[in-house]
Amino acid sequence: MRSMRATGAALLAALAIVPLTAAPAAADTIGYTGVVRDSDGTPVANACFALHTSPTAVAAEYCSNVEGRYTIPSPADTSSYKVRMHAGGFRTEWWYNAPDHLNADTVWFPRDELVERDVTLSRGSAGISGRITDEYGAATDATITVYGEDFYYEAIAYTWDLGAGRYALNNLPPGRYRISISDNVRGYQWVPQKETRDEATVFTLADGDALVVDESFLPMGTVEARVTDAVTGMPVRRPCLDVLATGGNDAQACGTNGLVRIPKVRPGSWKLAVSAGPSYFAIEETPEYYQVTRGQVTRVAFQLDPAGAITTTVLDSATGGPATDICVRVVRPKGGGQSARMGSYCAWDDGLLEMGPFSEAGTYQLYAYQATNPYEPPAKRYGDQWVTANGGSGDQREALLVTVKPQQTITIPTIRMDPPGTITGTVRNPAGAVVPGVCAYPFAFHPNQGAIFGANCTNSAGRYTIDDLGPYRWPVEFTPNANSGYAWQWSGDVADRFAATLTKVNPGGTATVDARLVAGGVLAGKVTNGSTAVDGGYVWTYNARTMDIASPSFTNIARDGTFSLRGHRTQDVYVEYWVDKQCWYGVRSAATVAMKTGATTTIAADTTRTCGRAPVTGSQTRTSAPN
Repeated sequence: MRSMRATGAALLAALAIVPLTAAPAAADTIGYTGVVRDSDGTPVANACFALHTSPTAVAAEYCSNVEGRYTIPSPADTSSYKVRMHAGGFRTEWWYNAPDHLNADTVWFPRDELVERDVTLSRGSAGISGRITDEYGAATDATITVYGEDFYYEAIAYTWDLGAGRYALNNLPPGRYRISISDNVRGYQWVPQKETRDEATVFTLADGDALVVDESFLPMGTVEARVTDAVTGMPVRRPCLDVLATGGNDAQACGTNGLVRIPKVRPGSWKLAVSAGPSYFAIEETPEYYQVTRGQVTRVAFQLDPAGAITTTVLDSATGGPATDICVRVVRPKGGGQSARMGSYCAWDDGLLEMGPFSEAGTYQLYAYQATNPYEPPAKRYGDQWVTANGGSGDQREALLVTVKPQQTITIPTIRMDPPGTITGTVRNPAGAVVPGVCAYPFAFHPNQGAIFGANCTNSAGRYTIDDLGPYRWPVEFTPNANSGYAWQWSGDVADRFAATLTKVNPGGTATVDARLVAGGVLAGKVTNGSTAVDGGYVWTYNARTMDIASPSFTNIARDGTFSLRGHRTQDVYVEYWVDKQCWYGVRSAATVAMKTGATTTIAADTTRTCGRAPVTGSQTRTSAPN
């Protein structure tokens, strides 16, 4: 057995499995053996070792003989135990040099040898107990740790073991100690109410002492920030502050009129994060640390750069009250549609909706929907809508155009949410057989990195359902998998959204929109850089009228420069190809390519000659290659 007390649960566990030196076995016994002695080296007879499976449950007990020799056979099972050592006139100890079950090492017994380990028992025993309260005098949970001042010793106690803030440590060896208290929120404090170990009182325990040490946590620190507009110098309307990485107690709060205050911040040196809603660019993490001291206020000041932003209110169209759980996607007109991984801005409980920050000017359309938590479904349901100047629509062409400018926050008309209805239908192939696994969307869908599968997909009977649509006229886009051989298409069995058949949805009603798929046309070709084939990249296609994605996702350019992109109905498309830079097929500007259902169209793209500007009818989909 070891002659020193280990510190910390992790270290205890590590020491407990350190291989022990084996002595020559005198018999076939497997386990531990040795001699129990007192501090003078005299053998101790009838010193007993109790094997505990819990603080009170004893599985077995073995005692030393008149020569002080003990033997503990390894139990038949492979369980671990904690071992309590006691003898008349000596202090009860736990293997090893611990006062109780909580602090004891876990003992793993050898499986194939008899390990020799002598034990020393000591006389004299003392205890420390008390009550821990918070800064307001109420009992609180805490960890109490005692540290030997003149010898290596450490033991802990928890107030939740006894309750009401009480703790007790018994069977301590007489000596001098310092004491700390801690929890996950307040950190460490030294008794009495000191910040460092050097400031702590040294308590002397004599044999038989039962010292009472009560302690109250010191008040936490406070951080107060004043946040102003970097351009105007005026206070920002709703500043927010985060104290970062405080050891499991990140503190955050929001304020008003440029002032935010966070009480109960753990003492230490911390970085901060500062924000003020979408109208300002946030400071995600300050480069410097700020010192927080117990019972004191740390005052800081920040300036935030204003950003472009959109603000409005989201209301129930019938009641005029706030509509719950409403989120909005910001979509570029003719920008490829809505992405499978597109982020959203969500309204507050009071209906306030803020979108931003935007660093550049841009024109957008807004798609509003109700976010749903399956574990807490909303009490009232609302239908999706394209936000218009005076209500909602299912047709993106009717959506309000919102132009954002840098450093300006604009307010748009109130968004009014209506009750939902449903579109359902059956998808078939040219022969009339149902087609499972085809996903349907009430808007132009941008698969974004190939993630085309989601909700609203046809089941084994070829049936799909789109729930939660506002009571407007809607198109439906059908997006077969690229490997299916079928083309993407719109309701009415057409190639583009502008030609799609729109279907009226009634509140609480169900409309039917069926589809009959056709074989997809293929865009094939080769991309070169002068006379050399490129060895990687990707290709997208966009409908020339709408700039919606025209086929299932993108295709990769092979090492020999060739590519093949399937899934087109008859239509004119723009071709985007990326080889270290973004190119559009065309000499000076993007040129259209005629696709035909079931046929293969071939192009030759040369980054030195056919790398035109983006189409003037819409903006490009992205500015970087997919991951």
